[in-house]
Amino acid sequence: MKPFARIGIPAVLVALAMLVSPSAARAQNSRGCAWPLEWSPEGIGNWAIPDTYARWWVMPFDNYQTMTIKGTYPNARFFSFAAYNTNSLKMSAGLAGHLYDVEIRPDPGSVNPFAEPGAGNGTYTVVISRAGQSSGNAITVSSDFAWVVFRLYVPGPDPSLGGRSLMGGVPLPTISVTGNGGSQQLQPCSPVNRLDDVNVFRGMLFPVDLSGSEGTLSSDQLWFAPPRVPPPALLPNPDGNYMAMLPGDTYQPGRIIVIHGKAPGFPNTFEGSPIWVPARGFRTVDMRYWSLCEVDFMLPLSSPACATDLTTTVEGGYYTIVISDDLFRPDWLKPNVNWMPWGDEQYPKMLILRNVLTTDNFPYSIQKAITADCTFNFNFPSIPDRNEVDTAGQCAQGVMGDYYPVAVWCDKATFVAGGVRACLKASEEPETK
Repeated sequence: MKPFARIGIPAVLVALAMLVSPSAARAQNSRGCAWPLEWSPEGIGNWAIPDTYARWWVMPFDNYQTMTIKGTYPNARFFSFAAYNTNSLKMSAGLAGHLYDVEIRPDPGSVNPFAEPGAGNGTYTVVISRAGQSSGNAITVSSDFAWVVFRLYVPGPDPSLGGRSLMGGVPLPTISVTGNGGSQQLQPCSPVNRLDDVNVFRGMLFPVDLSGSEGTLSSDQLWFAPPRVPPPALLPNPDGNYMAMLPGDTYQPGRIIVIHGKAPGFPNTFEGSPIWVPARGFRTVDMRYWSLCEVDFMLPLSSPACATDLTTTVEGGYYTIVISDDLFRPDWLKPNVNWMPWGDEQYPKMLILRNVLTTDNFPYSIQKAITADCTFNFNFPSIPDRNEVDTAGQCAQGVMGDYYPVAVWCDKATFVAGGVRACLKASEEPETK
């Protein structure tokens, strides 16, 4: 049995139930509450490639005429609202519209701290509807049923909560809806991620299991490349760009994966800097956020670990990340080397590099590689073709230069003896085996 065919039956059963009863797709709305689903690296929210330092809340837009979202600008790196149209066969038929923090106009008499230096935390109102509106923060959906996603990246600490907060020191936005029965404000769902809600949503996200395999590696070199079009079913962030890498179906005993590249500049909003001021050690803000996440390439696509700009150690402008099958960070790694666990060895992996809101004048981004057509086809839920990924990756490296994440399989002993440069040199030598 192929590794990707192990858990297809439950997903297929859910999909069949939805086709028999279309109303099952609207089960999340039966509670009549706000934000019933949350993607996160914890618990059953760890699915569809979550990011360690991000939270995504999901709300169904069903039999409403309008949905009015009111909130306070958070102390965070980035936040946005996006709506995705759906159809009867797919989780997403495409992006209906979106707004991100700088674009979200403040309420009258209020201020947007993402757009105005020194501004406090003002309030905003976003309206989602089928009819559309000519002014204000408006998103128009065209399908009978849609998903609204609220994204929040790197929330700042809230001193009143002992330095911890998932919302950047502000409450979750409120939701009011209008429909045939009048208007009402919805109470926040409690609990979020109720099992029956999650199962239906997962069934829409993954109507069938993943198929195929990652293929045979031709060398120790591993290539990151951007998909030509990110799978719409995974509700991709319209403000982000992605690169994927396939390390192979199985872990190679006695070896490690080494990833090395130049780190782009980012704003350290976690320590109070505004989004236009680069973090210490950088001269420019090249992008709002970047991260490298490991994914169990088997449904439901959970993430064992991520390295983010805020948590990644950089030395001389470059980062080095080692992935090993150790349960804990191994003592043979020096402090300047970042570590990620491979996780459960029965699951094949995929690595995802994210760039969020790259500045137009930064020439070494994933977006530039996409513009140069250094891309591969990702016909989800089929596994991408390795040869196509590798070819696109070599093209992308030429565009991104030192900012390209060079990745190799390397003998552990080679790394311990000579570090990242020894591994990169070994991967360039001809095969002698």
